[in-house]
Amino acid sequence: MFKAGYEQSFQQTEAKFRSYVDVVSQSSEFDFYDRVGLADDMNEVTTRYGDTPSNEVAHERRRIGLADYDWGKGVDDKDLIRVAQDPTNAYTQAAVAAANRRIDSTIISAITADSYIGKAGGTAVSFVDSLTDKISVGAISNENGNITTAGDYRVVAGKEGIDINVDYQRGGAGANSNITMDKLMGIRETMLRLEAIEEGEDLHYFLAPNQQTALLNISQVTDSDFNSVRTLVNGTVTSFLGFQFHYTNLLPVSGTVRENYVLGSKAMKLAISKDIDVDIFRRPDKKMIPWILIKLGLGCTRMWGEQTARVYVDEAA
Repeated sequence: MFKAGYEQSFQQTEAKFRSYVDVVSQSSEFDFYDRVGLADDMNEVTTRYGDTPSNEVAHERRRIGLADYDWGKGVDDKDLIRVAQDPTNAYTQAAVAAANRRIDSTIISAITADSYIGKAGGTAVSFVDSLTDKISVGAISNENGNITTAGDYRVVAGKEGIDINVDYQRGGAGANSNITMDKLMGIRETMLRLEAIEEGEDLHYFLAPNQQTALLNISQVTDSDFNSVRTLVNGTVTSFLGFQFHYTNLLPVSGTVRENYVLGSKAMKLAISKDIDVDIFRRPDKKMIPWILIKLGLGCTRMWGEQTARVYVDEAA
């Protein structure tokens, strides 16, 4: 029996993160990207004909190293004979989907991985670790002056990023929870206090389908007095409280606790040396059968911890 066509297996086919990070082209194995931080406070002029002032501006560089990936498959003559439609197109679509997932997994890994700074890129800056009940905030400079270790917050010197613990509850200790209003408001307030975002600026929240269900159980999300988007009509939440929600099954999970991520527009930088490149040719060493070859080269780093948040959620809560 001849089969007229192919049906693709259920899978993530598009890159979910790529559109929401800063994408650059990179040709060298390692390249460096500059960050300009805070300028010194202005000097009060108290004398006439005084000296010309000399002030400083924080300036550092971040390193991105590239990694190469490939994928190949041959299409045997027997497969071509047994079907009415050439299978190479269906195989190519499946392989491109795998490449897009590789882009996402590269970005996901870089969100909380060490970033490398310094003239030679040899100094690692770690993402802040989690602490019970707290919003942990990294402090690698004086840019977090509006946040101190008090109440809901813990400031960690020498690290960067924002971490919302799985049991965070505003104003006191709480039990493990899924996505909550307290966690959402804690992220936005923290970034505003760090001057990392402007009022009204959208943030991109990456979450798993389980958190979609949890969002629908938050009364403010489904109440038209709070949310102009009619979430119960199509059963999904696309935006709320200044967050744009993006669903993916690639987020790390340990037991019932999953990591969600929130990114601002400058949080991550994705360097691409070779975008998804598809080549189909015949191999003389394989009886001239068609061969599909896909290549991809990329690297990623966290650029601004102040715009990068990790939110722990308990999917059993």
